[in-house]
Amino acid sequence: MQREINSLGQESWDLVIAGGGIYGAAALWEASRRGLKAVLLEADDFGGATSANSLKVIHGGFRYLQSMDLARVRLSAAELVALMLIAPHLVSPLPCLVATKGLGKQGRPAFAVALALYNYLTGHEKLRGKLVSKSELSRHFALCPPPGCSGGVLWHDGLVHDSERLGLGYLLAAGELGGRAANYTRVTGLLQENGRVVGVRAVDELGGGELEVRGKATLVTSGPWTMELAGQAEQPPALASALNLVVRRSYSDAAVGLRSLTGKADDPVCGGRRFLFMVPWRGHTILGTAYRIWPQGAAPAGPGHAELLALLAEFNAACPELELTPGDIAAYHWGRVPLERPGQSPVGGGLASKRRLAERPGLIAVSGAKYTTARAVAAEAVVRACAQLGREAPELPLAPVWGGETEPAQLSAGLRPEAAAHLRAQYGSKAGEVAAWAQDDASLLEPLAPDTPVLGCEVVQALEAEMAQSLADVSLRRTVLGKTGRPSEAALAAALAIMAPRLGWDQARQEAESQAALRPYEILEGLA
Repeated sequence: MQREINSLGQESWDLVIAGGGIYGAAALWEASRRGLKAVLLEADDFGGATSANSLKVIHGGFRYLQSMDLARVRLSAAELVALMLIAPHLVSPLPCLVATKGLGKQGRPAFAVALALYNYLTGHEKLRGKLVSKSELSRHFALCPPPGCSGGVLWHDGLVHDSERLGLGYLLAAGELGGRAANYTRVTGLLQENGRVVGVRAVDELGGGELEVRGKATLVTSGPWTMELAGQAEQPPALASALNLVVRRSYSDAAVGLRSLTGKADDPVCGGRRFLFMVPWRGHTILGTAYRIWPQGAAPAGPGHAELLALLAEFNAACPELELTPGDIAAYHWGRVPLERPGQSPVGGGLASKRRLAERPGLIAVSGAKYTTARAVAAEAVVRACAQLGREAPELPLAPVWGGETEPAQLSAGLRPEAAAHLRAQYGSKAGEVAAWAQDDASLLEPLAPDTPVLGCEVVQALEAEMAQSLADVSLRRTVLGKTGRPSEAALAAALAIMAPRLGWDQARQEAESQAALRPYEILEGLA
């Protein structure tokens, strides 16, 4: 898929999608599957804003049983099963563990009922949960059992090993069906004629030109800013910032839930005493999530030192045996998510729990609430677009995303086993296509540096087929180069050696790219 920006305004589209996070990417795929001529415009890089803030968990809905929201449980469970089918290289079952105690909501009898219902609703053998004894709880996680612990409950959600590649999987699969996309193309407004939306105005953030992209229908999937862009918001969106930490330690093979000791006054979004989770990921652990009310009109910015240290302290308070130090933090995920109501904490927490959908002639606007249900909500929005177009929208069977086919990838016999395993884990059945970029240069089948599994051919894939425009695009979203911590200078230099001649970068541009790629980690240098 190429960024052919100049032709976008010269064509008439069935559907124009504004926003390239996980919802927009899934919508482009669902539209292309239904035969629509569709194009997606993203203001920055694909999956680089709200969708980048991910605990890497695909929720099966077990925790929604506490509020008996069975419809939400059923939808989440169905989507978890669907993602394991369409992207088996990226999504796999994740054991989740919480200690039990007493006879109330945290007791074994209550959890036994919840497990029976969850196992019935998921209907998938690999997702079945069970009660575990105190000794089995200790085998998974020996630290800090709560007073009065009677054992634990073990259920299964899903782990998305690379959430950015799942979004790219939708986009690339859509591209194979004729879908188009362009990153760094900011939608600035809607085109309207006779009361009907007929497309969007946009700016090419790289070339500086303005363009009009006209479509018979427009779908806005711009995360927390959707309703504002669609003209459906009576006031600026109510947002919270969300923060996860990636630490260098591995504590368990399961995602472990700990009860926060933070009270309501210091946790206005969730009302205090929320669950904190420790998610095993790539030999590291993701700690999350901390939420703060985001002031309306505030400029976008990442977290400050105080926020990073506060979340670390919250985990240490919940489980002192963790003994986490600032030097343990290797990376962080930060983004903004929608709230249910401005500045309030509704029962069950202040985060938006369900998607918002607004519609008027020529326009559908969707503000999603959960990463897990993005595909289902995107499909719903595309069906509504088809209705506006007078097109049939039959329910389609599940189909694999790019890389999700069951046929094993055919790789060169000369490829090192560890390199082959890495390519299959990242690209699934398309690993051979990625390796093929090294057909005329065997050095591209070698890691960029001894401290990373990323191969040179992955950098070429990012440039030639995935619209990477910067070193940060490659490091943070196309490959795992910078996802678990600061990439080494040797690895960045090797990536730049591949990128610079292809993109015409001089030495000054290369230095600027390197500095930009390392900027997200600068805040961590002052913590240790």
